[in-house]
Amino acid sequence: MRNFGTQLATIFSRIVRRLEMKKFNFSLEKVLQIKEMEEKIIQKKLFMVQNSIYLAEQEIIAFHENIDQERENITQLINTRSSSSDVMLHYNYLEGMEFQIEILVSEIEKLKMTEIEIKNELIEKSKEKKALEKLKEIQYEDYRRGYKKEQLTIIDEISIQSFRNKRASNYE
Repeated sequence: MRNFGTQLATIFSRIVRRLEMKKFNFSLEKVLQIKEMEEKIIQKKLFMVQNSIYLAEQEIIAFHENIDQERENITQLINTRSSSSDVMLHYNYLEGMEFQIEILVSEIEKLKMTEIEIKNELIEKSKEKKALEKLKEIQYEDYRRGYKKEQLTIIDEISIQSFRNKRASNYE
């Protein structure tokens, strides 16, 4: 009977050790974290480019407002019969603002091309990250299935041992 008690204690301790669920460890967790950081960096780059586009567009709006005001000034100068040099000075200023608008439009076009490139880069990083997340999900489900299977094996062992113990006690 003493042998039976130590045998039962050994089995019980083995079962307890096996029942303790090991923590799930995704082997590519560091890679996933790096992909998430890269995605955030690209998102920040995209925000900065979009912000630059917005600011350039706001500058164009301000230039258009200044151009409208300057045209009114020129009209007033012509109506008051100011000197032609004053009128030419205002025309030159008007042309300078229109040139600045052309530069800004060109800059916006370049920024929009950059924005498209960054969006494509972001899409690729997101796909890479999602693939890793999907792999992590699949591995976690495999881990859970394995753990459940292990639990069922332990329960079967306990049932078999219990049956043997009852059988042994019936023969004594």
